[in-house]
Amino acid sequence: MQETIALLGLVRIDGLGPLRIARLVEGFGSASAVWQADRGDLIAAGVPAHLTAELHRQRLQHDPSLEYERLWNAGIQVVSSADTHYPTLLRHIPGAPTILFVRGSLTGLQQPTVSIVGTRAPTPYGSEVTRQFAGDLAVKGFTIVSGLAMGIDTIAHQDALAAGGATVAVLPSGVDLVYPERNRSLAAAILAHPHSAVVSEFYPGTRASPPLFPARNRLISGLSSAVIVVEAGTTSGALITVKAALDQGRDVMAVPGSIYSAKSAGCNALLTQGAVPVRNADDVAAYLGYGVEPAQEDDPFLAMLQTAVHIDDLCRQTNRSSAELLGDLLMRELRGEVRDEGHGYYVRVRART
Repeated sequence: MQETIALLGLVRIDGLGPLRIARLVEGFGSASAVWQADRGDLIAAGVPAHLTAELHRQRLQHDPSLEYERLWNAGIQVVSSADTHYPTLLRHIPGAPTILFVRGSLTGLQQPTVSIVGTRAPTPYGSEVTRQFAGDLAVKGFTIVSGLAMGIDTIAHQDALAAGGATVAVLPSGVDLVYPERNRSLAAAILAHPHSAVVSEFYPGTRASPPLFPARNRLISGLSSAVIVVEAGTTSGALITVKAALDQGRDVMAVPGSIYSAKSAGCNALLTQGAVPVRNADDVAAYLGYGVEPAQEDDPFLAMLQTAVHIDDLCRQTNRSSAELLGDLLMRELRGEVRDEGHGYYVRVRART
């Protein structure tokens, strides 16, 4: 707890940031040592003079242990990178937040997690698809992560809860200032679920503003194994989440839409760029390797893929056309039986047990 309290003090200092804090903690041996360090040692460690002065001022004016207690009494948990229950997926993203402020429970993140994002003004098609994906994935044991925004985000949270599943809402504001305000009742429903939460890396009292949205979006993808884009235009904020997902090495999935719908243009473009096409929750679960029945051990086609094999070699071995094989491989990939290794190579995936 002392490390978390010291980190709570450090994140109040504008300009330190998670990367610099992590380097200082490594150099000084602990966050507590950084918090207590004198100016000379901090400057010698490469901290600019104005930040050492600000740290000194914060240390004189604020007691992070009292702030930790105040937040706890307000129902806000402080979860730091020093805590064992800090979300595992989030811990490994570039610039992982030093502190997460949490209302509710993070236990839902112990299950498989996917995020569902998209437009704030969905068509009836987008709304129905979101309900189907969120509800069915929740029934399969997935926790649904999204941003509590109007539209796709709202539907994803609502239908995950309606199916009895867990959901995590990531805010572009402090967790004490629900944004948008119209979703306060939804936030309350999330907090009423025993394994769901509202989270933010922004200090309580922070109001939502445009510069904070990209940081929020990177947390949505960072907390998820995969990002599912249901309906999004070419300028949708959901594509910011996609960029963050790609930077973090997350799978990006997209739901195909009408070529005549501007609100599906972003999804359709993602598909041409290599996003995984998904039609339902079964496709998502199969691709991620959850809930997939083990393939038959005597399947001769899979037996050819014990090691990566090029599509041209598969054509010769099976006497099938590349078009026919590619269709077969795509369906097997969606079922989680094979994996596209790139450059025309495919390999068998062993089912998880």
